[in-house]
Amino acid sequence: MLLDETDQPKKSIQGTPWYTVLSNLTYQNDFAYIGAFVGEREKLLEDGRKTIEDEKGDQTEKQIRIRSEQSDMVMILLNLAVIPDSCVT
Repeated sequence: MLLDETDQPKKSIQGTPWYTVLSNLTYQNDFAYIGAFVGEREKLLEDGRKTIEDEKGDQTEKQIRIRSEQSDMVMILLNLAVIPDSCVT
């Protein structure tokens, strides 16, 4: 059988029963993901809309929430891709 001929991989995933794709920096870049752990990430996110600033020159709270949705949506869609359809509906 094919499984009998398989060797231990050189870089195996260990210590967790699943693999979070966005743990890999390459995939973070490919998916244009900037995690919530990044300070002032709204300054790094670009959604094509004009930046709305307050009188101090900072982005408004609404602008920050809208910009954050861009990266948060990546995480949601990746999670939806791997759960059974019966759980999604």
